[in-house]
Amino acid sequence: MTVTDAIVMSRQLSGLPETSTSSAVLEGYAHSVMNTFGPPKRVFVRGEGCYVWDADGRRYLDLLAGIAVNALGHAHPTVLSAITGQIATLGHVSNFFATPAQVALATRLTAMTGADDGRVFFTNSGTEANE
Repeated sequence: MTVTDAIVMSRQLSGLPETSTSSAVLEGYAHSVMNTFGPPKRVFVRGEGCYVWDADGRRYLDLLAGIAVNALGHAHPTVLSAITGQIATLGHVSNFFATPAQVALATRLTAMTGADDGRVFFTNSGTEANE
């Protein structure tokens, strides 16, 4: 898989048009993601090295590290393909910000619950989930 293929895959997985603006993503965020950290200040759509770009084309120096956990195993072809597609666009974005893929996943998850007013809480650990 080429980097270009991976970027295209990541954009397709997000379910939002390639030309999504920050306001469109933030509107989706407000309807599908729990407002744990307050409204996101930016919507990041891609990264390269130490820089990230928002949905409106502005570039930022990324100085914020994050905390994350996974239990995905190692080198499963499906997981590897999905991660390759995502990492070609953005590697990690703190919960202080929004991404099109985050909103797309939250929207899918809330739709599965059948609740009209459902919200998703993305957490790093079981401790946070119990709080």
